[in-house]
Amino acid sequence: MDHAVPPLQTTVKLYRDAGGPSELLGFAEIVIAGSFVIKGIRIIMGKPKEDKPGGPFISFPAQKGRGAAADKWFEVAHPVTAEERKAVQECVLSAYAKAAASTGRA
Repeated sequence: MDHAVPPLQTTVKLYRDAGGPSELLGFAEIVIAGSFVIKGIRIIMGKPKEDKPGGPFISFPAQKGRGAAADKWFEVAHPVTAEERKAVQECVLSAYAKAAASTGRA
């Protein structure tokens, strides 16, 4: 099923840890098509790895599993397709970059 990504609006709150630098950069909420909101999206600084450079990425809200899956985390709200995931990631990271630049944290 091929369809267009709905309009997205993003709000970002930067995170500042009183203890010093943190991998957690901020939190975002995204409104989808003016009718559905996802809150608690985390913006995290990823560490460089052999196959890719480090940099900010997003993590959708998740909850810890139960029973046999108690050691796993499961996203409770997330895009269904890779195209939608990419659009949300670009939207959130763009809003983060603007917020960080406006406070001199970029």
